[in-house]
Amino acid sequence: MGWDEYITKNLMAPLNSEGATLTSAAILGLDGSIWAHSDSFPEFQHNEWNKALSALDDTSTAVYIQGDKYIKTTADGIRLHARKDKVGFIMRKTNMTIVMGFYTEPDVDARVCSKVIEALGDYLENQGY
Repeated sequence: MGWDEYITKNLMAPLNSEGATLTSAAILGLDGSIWAHSDSFPEFQHNEWNKALSALDDTSTAVYIQGDKYIKTTADGIRLHARKDKVGFIMRKTNMTIVMGFYTEPDVDARVCSKVIEALGDYLENQGY
């Protein structure tokens, strides 16, 4: 399976009976390189990626994506949950990657997004990624 298929078949597949999916998703290298992403995945602006990675461990670090500030709700060194109004994202760190997905409530909530991101993160980690 190519990296793009991980996005389309795992992260952007319908997540509930209404056919709702994540808003956007990506698999990124720890250096910020994009391995695969959905069409609407936002680009990180200068230094936003490094700050997002730091936020996994540092609860005082704010998370900005395309200049928008997201409030962290959870950070434990491997997972980061953050939100801004009804939009949120979840990052899951593996040995070599970050699996990241955005969701918009009420279509998809944080628990559903987390389940999807965690499952792919666990799978990639078990495969050595």
